[in-house]
Amino acid sequence: MPEVVIDIHAHFTPPEWIQGMRREGARHGCHIEEDGSGGLSLRVGEGRPAALQPFLSDLPARLSAMKERGLDRQVLSPPMTIVTYQLEGVHGQAVSRLFNEANAEAARGTPGLIPVATVPMQSGREAVEELRYAVEVLGIRMVEIGTHINGVNLDDEAFRPFFECAADLGVLVQLHPHRVAAAERLSRHYMNNLVGNPMDTAIAAASLILGGVLERYPSLNICLVHGGGALPYLLGRVVHGHGAVAAARAVPGDPETYFRRFYFDTILHDPRMLAFLRDLAGEERLLLGTDYPYDMGETDPLGLLEQAGLGDCDAVCGGNAAGLLGLDADATP
Repeated sequence: MPEVVIDIHAHFTPPEWIQGMRREGARHGCHIEEDGSGGLSLRVGEGRPAALQPFLSDLPARLSAMKERGLDRQVLSPPMTIVTYQLEGVHGQAVSRLFNEANAEAARGTPGLIPVATVPMQSGREAVEELRYAVEVLGIRMVEIGTHINGVNLDDEAFRPFFECAADLGVLVQLHPHRVAAAERLSRHYMNNLVGNPMDTAIAAASLILGGVLERYPSLNICLVHGGGALPYLLGRVVHGHGAVAAARAVPGDPETYFRRFYFDTILHDPRMLAFLRDLAGEERLLLGTDYPYDMGETDPLGLLEQAGLGDCDAVCGGNAAGLLGLDADATP
């Protein structure tokens, strides 16, 4: 059995954040709405309301699932449905601050849980301020951001202050797809998730490679969820284009060198695909994940690793994550 098992990809909505948003959200352009059956949703500005799913806030169910699945520790990342990039920066920071403080408090009160921050990526200044607060005041070592910010790719100059700060602080930046490209073509058959999510991750990661972000910040640590999305299968095409097409030759290094800078979670649902990713990226770049508590999550993460020939790999099970997050990999909480 592995020494410690850490789930690097899971989502949580702190009940205290919901309460805080009911009290303070309106002055920041956000409204918690309640339907006739007591169901809650978040409306940001004039946007469509997003359901606040009760299973995202249920700590006893989470702890029970962790025990059943052999998980010692689990991160608490925000669901992307509550990220408020469409707000002005100062309001986005206020909402992020409420979440980060509530998330840190929830983790402090429950052994085995690891808080993850959110920041207002729509404003470089506020994003940096909130990231520093999350790390230096709350002790958080990981931040989740979207694969794009209001339709702008992550290699845009506007996001350089955030990536520079993340590199300086040594935090793990996890990219998570949301509001995926070509959504109108993916509205049927759940393809927005099945196809849209991995493709949006590939777009984001390729923009970081070809746009020079990884070249500029060599100490930046980035995790791509869902096994890197479609990027591992597009790597040969990107490498070829970098060598053959002038427009793709904006960085000096081989794209495969930058690709190996990423970390990848193990949520691929197929041991053959996970074995392929291991061979391509290396065990030192893999992090166990579940995507709890969503329907596209992995309910037997250790079984998947076993089938892929990684069942005895302490690094993938938790050692790699412990190193990135500054945790004691030898101590089970």
